[in-house]
Amino acid sequence: MSAGQPMNIHVAPMVLLLAAAVFLTAPEARAGSTVRVAAPPVGGELPESPMHGNPEVISWGGHGELRLGHDRVRGTSDPEWFSVGRMNGFARARLAARWRLAGEGTWDRATDDFVLERVELTYRWKRTLHAHGGIFPVPLGRTNLSHDAPRNDFAEHSLVATQLVGVPNAMLGLGVRGATGGGKRPMTYEVDLVTGFSDGLIVDSPGGTRLPIGRNNYGDNNGLPSVVGRIEFHPSRDSEWGIAAESGPYNQTEIGGVTVDGRRWVHLIVADGATDFAGLRLAAETGIAFVDVPPGLLGLYAEDQWGASVEASRTLWDPLFGSWRQSALRVAVRADAVDLDRGLQGDSRHRVSASLNIHHRPRAVARFGWYYELQRDRFDNETPIAGLTFTAAAYF
Repeated sequence: MSAGQPMNIHVAPMVLLLAAAVFLTAPEARAGSTVRVAAPPVGGELPESPMHGNPEVISWGGHGELRLGHDRVRGTSDPEWFSVGRMNGFARARLAARWRLAGEGTWDRATDDFVLERVELTYRWKRTLHAHGGIFPVPLGRTNLSHDAPRNDFAEHSLVATQLVGVPNAMLGLGVRGATGGGKRPMTYEVDLVTGFSDGLIVDSPGGTRLPIGRNNYGDNNGLPSVVGRIEFHPSRDSEWGIAAESGPYNQTEIGGVTVDGRRWVHLIVADGATDFAGLRLAAETGIAFVDVPPGLLGLYAEDQWGASVEASRTLWDPLFGSWRQSALRVAVRADAVDLDRGLQGDSRHRVSASLNIHHRPRAVARFGWYYELQRDRFDNETPIAGLTFTAAAYF
C-alpha cells in the first residue's frame, strides 16, 4: 500500500460496529454463568478454550473471526475487503474417570477448506502420562497445537506455520503425551505414529513442493506410518522452548500389487521458543524440510525448504480502562520469511507485520494491523503485497 493511501470508505463504520459487537457480546464471566475457563494442563495437554457446559461431563464451544482489509497487490486494490477469517466449533465429553472424547472442526481462510481437527479418545494412565488415538493436531510447533484466533496477536500465522507446517495440520494416529521434571523446570513431550504426508505435496502442487498440500492425510497410502514427536522445556515460568520433528514416507509404492516406486521420505523439523526480556514478550520459530524428490522431477520440485519468524510484543496498558479489568492494549511486530526452494534464487516470501490489539481476556480481541510482503516466483519475479486490516475474534 502506498504511503497515505486511505482505507476503503465502507470499512470505517464496519470497524466500529464489529469492535462494539466483540466487546458487548463477550463480557466478563459472571457468577452462575455457563462460561468456564479450564484448569491448567497436566500430562502435556494444552489449555482448554473457554467453554459452556460442565467439563466433568460434557462441554462445548467455539470461536470465530471476521476480517476487514484494504489489500493491494502490485499497487491494485483487492475488491474482497470483507471475509471470515476462521470459524471453529468443539465438543468434549468425559466418558469415565480416565477416558475423555474430544471433537473439533474448523474452517480456515488460509486453507479455504473445512478441516476436521480432532476426533480423539484419550486415556489417562496417570496424572503425567496420557495415551491418545484418533485424529488430532500433530505436535509440529506451538502454533499448530494452539492457534485459536482470539489468542493470537496477529491476524495471520507466520509463514513457517502456513507454508511449511500447514497449520491447521491434523492427522490420524496414536501416541502418548507426558510431563516430567515437576516443580520449577518441567518438561513436556509427545510421541505419535501418524499417517504422515501424502504425495499431494508434489502431484497436487504444480507450483513446486508444498508440504501443506500433503497434510490432513486421514489414510496411509504406503503402509508405513510416520513418526512425529516434540519436546518442550520450561527453564522458567515465563520461558518455553520446543523442538519437534516428523519423518516418514509420503509416496505410494504399490498399485494393484505391483511395485511402482521405492519409498520416498519427507523430514520436517520445527523449533520454537518464547521468553520475556526487558518488558517485551519475544517469540521465534523456525522450520526446515527435506523431501526425497523423484529423479525425473529434480530441478522442478524443491528438495530443501526452510523458514524463520521473529516477533516481539508489549503490553502498553493493563487494564485499558478502570472498568475493563480484564482488558489490555498490546502492540506487536513480526518479521518472517520462507524459502520454498533453496536451490533457486526465487520461490520465496518475506513479510513484516505490525498489530495494535485490544484484548478482552480470555474472550475476545480486536486487532488493527499492517503488513508488507514480497513474493518471488520460481523465475525470481517479484510481487509486492501490502495492506491495512481490522480483525475481530471472539469465543462463543
